Amino acid sequence: MAADRVVGLTEPLKRVTLWVRSAEASLRLYRDALGLEVIEDKVLAGPHLAKVVGLEEATLRIVHLAAPGATHGWVGLYELSAAPDRPAYGQATIVFTTDRLPELLARVRGLGLRFLTEPAEYVKTTAGDVTPPGRYSEAIFFDPDGVPVSLMGFAPL
Repeated sequence: MAADRVVGLTEPLKRVTLWVRSAEASLRLYRDALGLEVIEDKVLAGPHLAKVVGLEEATLRIVHLAAPGATHGWVGLYELSAAPDRPAYGQATIVFTTDRLPELLARVRGLGLRFLTEPAEYVKTTAGDVTPPGRYSEAIFFDPDGVPVSLMGFAPL
């Protein structure tokens, strides 16, 4: 099967997203005890966000933490207010960024994996602390063992 292996479709692992009951409680561990720095703390709401997580409406607090100066290997604390069972608290989501989202989605679909959310696109017009404005697209599926994997595309405005 080594001949079927494709290299270079994603960037290095961007972050691991942890779905948490309380961002404040999780910050006590990841920031205060482990020493990661908060690089972004924001609240998102609206239909575009809800679509990304497979809901009709939702509010999401996002806290990204990293070792000083890191551009990858972040920990994301995601506190979703609308649906306590989706995704499961304590469940992690592996997030890859890519500029080849349609190609990767075709490959994943070819494996017959189950999707949590179909590709959703949203436009971010203002810069965040660590995320630029642009056109973001994201799809979340489950790997063969049930671990959520997110593929995130980005194009500048």
